[in-house]
Amino acid sequence: MKLKLQLTLLLLVSFVSTIVAQVSNNESAARKWILENRSQLNIQPFHTFKLSFSRKSLAGETLRFQQMVNDVPVFQSEIVINFNPENELVFSSNSYNNSIENIATTPSISKQNALNISKDHLKFTCEYEVAENNLFVTKINESTKLVYIIVTNPSDGSGSWQVTVDAISGAVLENKDVAIYYNKEEHPKKKKKKLEEIKNAPTNAPFAFVTGTAMVYLSDPLSFATVAYGTTGYVDGNDANTTQLGNARTSVTLPEIDLTAGVYKLKSSYAEIKDFEAPTLGLFTQATNNFSFTRDNNAFESVNVFYHLDLSLRYINQTLGIICKPLLNAGVLHFDPSGLSGADNSHYIPSSDRLAFGEGCVDDAEDADVIWHEFGHGIHDWLTNGNSSSLIGEGNGDYWAQSYSRSLNQWNASQPAYQYMFSWDGNNVCWSGRNTNYFGVYPADLVNAIHQDGQIWATSLMQIYDVIGRTKTDKAFLEGLALTNSSTNQQNAAIAVRQAAINMNYSCADVKVISQKFTDRGYTLPSLNLTMASLPNLTVLADANNTYSLPSYATVANPITNNCDATLMQSPFAGTVLAPGTYTIAMTATSGTATVVRNFTLTVTSNLAVNENIKEKIVVYPNPAKNQLTIKGEFDANESVTVYNLLGQKIFQKAILTNEEKLDVSSLSNGVYTLYFNNSKATFKFIKE
Repeated sequence: MKLKLQLTLLLLVSFVSTIVAQVSNNESAARKWILENRSQLNIQPFHTFKLSFSRKSLAGETLRFQQMVNDVPVFQSEIVINFNPENELVFSSNSYNNSIENIATTPSISKQNALNISKDHLKFTCEYEVAENNLFVTKINESTKLVYIIVTNPSDGSGSWQVTVDAISGAVLENKDVAIYYNKEEHPKKKKKKLEEIKNAPTNAPFAFVTGTAMVYLSDPLSFATVAYGTTGYVDGNDANTTQLGNARTSVTLPEIDLTAGVYKLKSSYAEIKDFEAPTLGLFTQATNNFSFTRDNNAFESVNVFYHLDLSLRYINQTLGIICKPLLNAGVLHFDPSGLSGADNSHYIPSSDRLAFGEGCVDDAEDADVIWHEFGHGIHDWLTNGNSSSLIGEGNGDYWAQSYSRSLNQWNASQPAYQYMFSWDGNNVCWSGRNTNYFGVYPADLVNAIHQDGQIWATSLMQIYDVIGRTKTDKAFLEGLALTNSSTNQQNAAIAVRQAAINMNYSCADVKVISQKFTDRGYTLPSLNLTMASLPNLTVLADANNTYSLPSYATVANPITNNCDATLMQSPFAGTVLAPGTYTIAMTATSGTATVVRNFTLTVTSNLAVNENIKEKIVVYPNPAKNQLTIKGEFDANESVTVYNLLGQKIFQKAILTNEEKLDVSSLSNGVYTLYFNNSKATFKFIKE
């Protein structure tokens, strides 16, 4: 009883001290949950938790609580708590280490001394940078230690070396390479690139972004031509350009490149070329914005990597609407298209948020699968605030690469290459590659090899993708990753992905597909209790008769159960004709003995008479529209338009600043929408197809 009382008091003290500096409205609820679950988590009385990271997203808000001992963080130990968009606590995961002992946390050696010890131990002969040097508590060989963890990145690309130094004795306790590789097999062929004399761009003038053009591989020459490696003209040939490999390039637009003092550089809001690893080939700057090269020029690889990284980041942040950027480098991803001293591998370096691509047989930077895979490690790292798990990392990278390449519709499902990972770089004489129709099930077929085991995870995600599509699977995958921690295994990742889908109000049919595909792959998912999303308050416009016919909100309410068998009632019922005014709409879902009720307010505004002369002066085209809607007319300075869906939900609003405006409607689902001019009261219907 005494221990329990001490634990409660200590936790409450830590809760109060943190709540004073509260950065999330959900922090107190999260801390209450930790307190209520202290016995289940086996929280020790001297362990406290610091809110280290808060992320609001499509799937709600996720809070990360760092385990602390005497104000020193415990290495890679945290409790993760997720609240859905209704601010209901729905998910938790943790890498909390309850075996950490209560030790003294005042170091005997300084941070600089620890750094010197690390340098002496590594004995690098090349240039290097020290990316991290921090004090932690950790468990090594069953003993709790106060340590400095120093991460050093050599310029020859030979890894990212994490040295753990005992902060009391100064002894080196561990030394390991923490760079994340897409493949660590030794390849039969190696080569070194030819060096080119290229001057770097001046940096004394402010940069400005302009558009550019390039020739790249989508996603690789074999997939583009749907041929096998070894077909005439389709071999690496030590970077030789053939007619076939030249013709396999595609002309693309680079949305942003840097223009400074007349020099163009592969730099955008999302990605930037750097030369931080050997061989030193420069930055491939030039006096033109046309970055079109053949593969016998090293510049081809630089722009191929730049295009794909920029594309992937734009897809996540702009198309999917998920904020995901590097935590360092001002949110810009740095990459070296020719690194690792020419070794036949590529890696992501978490300590510096950098990517580097190696060579050997097919150069890694020529295969988009390699680029998107390595970038997948970065995504995992950033979404978890540096707490990615090696148990799912390789499968994540394989899925992210396959999700992109599959979307290009190059191979058909009957062809083996439809499932290939690294279609140009691997699955040939270079190395065996991997696939996303892997036979294994979890956990029976785990072999404790992260690259091979990752194929189980990637295969399960691709099987979901094949049913519900790329966009939905990608969103659930990314938002699910944000709920994981450094010890998350494939099964717990599957639970997190499904929870993210539920939080984002995926249809019950989609959630059922996710559950079934994961279950088929061997993962055990908990049974689902009846849930139903809250409906936001809505404001709609009455029709020309100044009435509004109430639609069915069943699709939006979307009750979820294991078998999608919940009954749903709406009051007032669909079809009820409403006059202008304010109404409470009740949605009641029932499954067995469980009932969930969600209420929302519907405001029907009067449809004031529209001046037909005004409406006749407005032109909206094309209709139907695919990506863009053009609006022409003579507008007042304070005019704006609002787009509503058929349920009367506001999708977005945009100010009208000129007499000809463009509306981006590419992200809208196919269907009928209303375009309402807020000042002139004119209403137009348009179809998105």
